Amino acid sequence: MKTIKYLLGLLLLATLSACYEDKGNYDYHEIDEVAVKGIPESVEIDRFSKLEINPDISGSIFGNDTSKYTYEWKIADKVISTRKDLDYEVGVAQGSYTLLFTITEKDTKVKTFVTTKLIVNYSTSSDGILVVSSKDGKADLSYLRLDIPNAKFMTMFYNKNHDEPLGTHPRQLHQTFVDGAFAYVRRYGGYGIKLICDEGLVQLSNVTLDYMGKIDKNFFLSYGELYPVPDYSSYVPEYMNNIVFQWRRTPYGSIMNDEYLYVIAGGGIYVISYERAKKPEIFYSNYVGGEGQKCKFSPMMFVTGRKPTPNKGKNLNAGWTTTDMECVFDENQGVFYTFSSGELTAVDPDVSFPGYKAFYGEDTYQMGFCFAAMEKEGKVRFATFNTESQNHIASVDATEASPSSRFFMLRNSPYVYFNTTKGIYKYNILNVASGIAPNTSDRIISLEELGYSKEAVISDICLHRNEKKMVIAVSRYGDDTQGKGDELKGDIVEVSLEGAKPKVLNKYTGVCGVKPLVIYKYRTFGRNDEYLVD
Repeated sequence: MKTIKYLLGLLLLATLSACYEDKGNYDYHEIDEVAVKGIPESVEIDRFSKLEINPDISGSIFGNDTSKYTYEWKIADKVISTRKDLDYEVGVAQGSYTLLFTITEKDTKVKTFVTTKLIVNYSTSSDGILVVSSKDGKADLSYLRLDIPNAKFMTMFYNKNHDEPLGTHPRQLHQTFVDGAFAYVRRYGGYGIKLICDEGLVQLSNVTLDYMGKIDKNFFLSYGELYPVPDYSSYVPEYMNNIVFQWRRTPYGSIMNDEYLYVIAGGGIYVISYERAKKPEIFYSNYVGGEGQKCKFSPMMFVTGRKPTPNKGKNLNAGWTTTDMECVFDENQGVFYTFSSGELTAVDPDVSFPGYKAFYGEDTYQMGFCFAAMEKEGKVRFATFNTESQNHIASVDATEASPSSRFFMLRNSPYVYFNTTKGIYKYNILNVASGIAPNTSDRIISLEELGYSKEAVISDICLHRNEKKMVIAVSRYGDDTQGKGDELKGDIVEVSLEGAKPKVLNKYTGVCGVKPLVIYKYRTFGRNDEYLVD
């Protein structure tokens, strides 16, 4: 039996050998070894900045013929480019990432991998120039860092990196401080940048410039029902203003913060009180006077007087002593009122401005001395009054100004800056009482002097808190109100205000869209441009 088994085994091996035929046709390929130069081991970059890498690729077979390969750049498993040269606007959040570059030989599919460490910072948390403008009818952000030399504008970056657009028809851009301070951010998040647009009063993080919700009906209801109950159906934010009452470093190193945000919407006043260690407190008023009249408050509200509080020993105070009164204007009566603890008192019962709407007001260099601008049928009138010594209102027509003018009051002298579409003015507010209206002699610089042609207009201005320079937003779109086309035609011009005549410091061309709004964005609040870290 063993012999039969051996014979059967030999027969099976012979059969298998007969079935296998060695063709002797082996196909060997030399592997193309790819060398890559020009990619750093690590890259540190600001979010929304351009990441540009141009690698030098050389193959052992194909040499410098880059058409023999396909390419792929990835961050966190997301493909960001399929080109050899990387030109990517960094949209990922702050953090550390692996940037993977893959080179694939087209015929053999052999891959070569190169990795680099990518560190993304929030550059928008620094001091800078923040612009809101529109392109194709949608609002967007542009930003310039001021803490590093020769920085470049990050242009129109928000909508590229968010699923929901920023908004439409932006009307006011503003910064608050306490809700953006470190201690507040740690508890509730940073909400220091605020924008009024068609979608409401939008809040953005002062650190990342990401969307952080709205100040709307739900915002107010989250802190309890207001009294009197507002008509939320008419809640359309028109205006906001703020004052930091206190920003004090104590001898023990802690910081006390206190700030009010005033919002005018639907003719009513919403006052939001922010404190460093507390959630906001909300107040509302649509004051009904003694005769039962309901007020319609203009989009204008400000504290009637303030002055810096001096330092006392180790108690460093960057806050203000104030009159504890705000000024408002009731369009129904055409009357200026002081507003305190929910009570209204007419500034001058004998003076009214029927049919007028106030659109700007601010306290001045003198405690209690106030300046305001009103408009009626497109014509502007200035007013001054003093709530501390005497309440008589003086006023004068201001044909050089317009309802779209932006105003900035100097803290220590009786001058106000304002703009028209073609120039910047510096006006002595004491001239109001003398009946002297602003005129062309008050114009300190024109668009023509800045090198612009007739189609250009000044859209907005912002005075730096050191009052030594100003940023001017210029639109070259002409009749294009939606910001159509690929070319950006919004410019930002920074001028020095020191000396007899403003001088151009920097000019940034084509960095934003149509109708730009601009502010100096500050990382912290500090009196007289002092640097104070919270």
